[in-house]
Amino acid sequence: MITLTFIPLDDRPATRAIPQEVAAIAGVRVETPPVELRPNCRVAPDAEAVSAWFRASRARTDAAVVSLDALGFGGLIGSRIGHEDLDEVLANWRPLKEAGGPVHAAIVVPRTPNSLDAMEEPEYWSIHGPALHALSAQLASTEDDLAAARLAVAPAVPDDVVTDWTGRRLRQHTLALAALGLAQRGTLASLVIGVDDAAHRSLSARAQGDLARWSQIVGTTDRVIVHPGADETGAVLVARAIGQHMGTGGPKVALRCADADGLDRPAPYETGPVRLTVVRQLEAAGARVVEDVADADVVLVVHPPYCPECGPSAGCAVDHASWAGTDPTTWDWDGAARTAAEIDTLLAAGHRVALADVAQPNGADPALVETLLPVLDWSRLDGYGAWNTAGNTLGSVAAQLVVTYLGRIGGTFDASAHRVSIARRVVEDYGWMSLVRHKARIELGSDPARHDAVSGEHPAAPAWERELGAVLTGSAGLEGLVVVPGSLSFPWDRTFEIDLVIVDRTQTQTQTQTQTQTQTQTGAGR
Repeated sequence: MITLTFIPLDDRPATRAIPQEVAAIAGVRVETPPVELRPNCRVAPDAEAVSAWFRASRARTDAAVVSLDALGFGGLIGSRIGHEDLDEVLANWRPLKEAGGPVHAAIVVPRTPNSLDAMEEPEYWSIHGPALHALSAQLASTEDDLAAARLAVAPAVPDDVVTDWTGRRLRQHTLALAALGLAQRGTLASLVIGVDDAAHRSLSARAQGDLARWSQIVGTTDRVIVHPGADETGAVLVARAIGQHMGTGGPKVALRCADADGLDRPAPYETGPVRLTVVRQLEAAGARVVEDVADADVVLVVHPPYCPECGPSAGCAVDHASWAGTDPTTWDWDGAARTAAEIDTLLAAGHRVALADVAQPNGADPALVETLLPVLDWSRLDGYGAWNTAGNTLGSVAAQLVVTYLGRIGGTFDASAHRVSIARRVVEDYGWMSLVRHKARIELGSDPARHDAVSGEHPAAPAWERELGAVLTGSAGLEGLVVVPGSLSFPWDRTFEIDLVIVDRTQTQTQTQTQTQTQTQTGAGR
């Protein structure tokens, strides 16, 4: 059995659990840091201790998948709010250069959110977040120096805040270049530089272009990917690491979209068209993109960007970027029917199919899911996702379809793990983000512009959990999978992400029957 060392970006299910689910589909075992070495939202663990754990784990596993932000700072938020200098971070990276299996790494280009919510940012974001967002756009889209840009769009932001913000961006950019140097020297087998929640006009987009160009200059484009995304990179690199260790090559994947211009539309929080993001995510996961469906091992159907307010997305305002609470009459039922028909046609023709729903961030298109629920055997999909940004969704689906292919050709495919992986996305991306979360936020009296506060002990949590269980019960092909009562939790004490336990009762029953038969046979032989 292949064993991987895995240091996730942080402790959220998206960054910690999804990569482990991906590995399980291919029958791969994963070692992760113990609880005391995981971050808890804004509280980072001892990064030196994380580095020491990595050194020990890597010595006994076949390969490693590492968040360089977690290795250097303890986690993603630590990289945003911590005060470590370059030397401290690079010291924590030293085990990367020691003998061991191949290392597949990721690092994040920081975001500048247009928000007054400081939950994941320095505390000054609660006052100056939108002004800093505007300053990022001004610096990225003009030739203004810092003084002129501040005068134009952020005159009220204090000097110390601007100094801290620009200094952090400079440090993170320098670390990304240092990671690129490690890839050039062969210390890293592959590197994903994820651009977190970027806008077209932003310093993040400028950094993306700069880092991509440097990758070309130093000749690393065969093993370095620079593209939108962050939270999905662990899953993507787990798939890539498994494929490289098996030495079989990843699947050939054809892209299909029911709307002729769908792949050319940009999605909110992305720096380019969906087509570019999906190709890069597939390549990062170890797949090869082909034009002809007849040549493909898997067909990835992309449900394209669509805004309930603006129609087909042309980069509409991210303020519109959610299905939650929208009027069903504004949903694109015709578009959903087209995508559903595309899937049905491909499955009927015998193709293996995966589905990436990037119509809007932060949840599945309810029109599409409600069109598919009565007719689609969800277990027939090689991958499915509809969470957070387009890059997040496309990366996790790419990882699912790659390991499903690798597991099948390698004889290690775990059908139960695959069904649980699909079921979690249906329950979380559709059930929670598009349906139940909106009701929960109303009950909580949440401010729409900020994260809320909630725990699994909330008196309404059991009712929310039952609604999620009902979604799973109504999903064809996922029969026998159940949400374990009392397992719903909120890892960061907010509604933006949930965790829960889904178990396969058919697998449990099969194991019980097997054990009973074995016991009977053993007894008969005495």
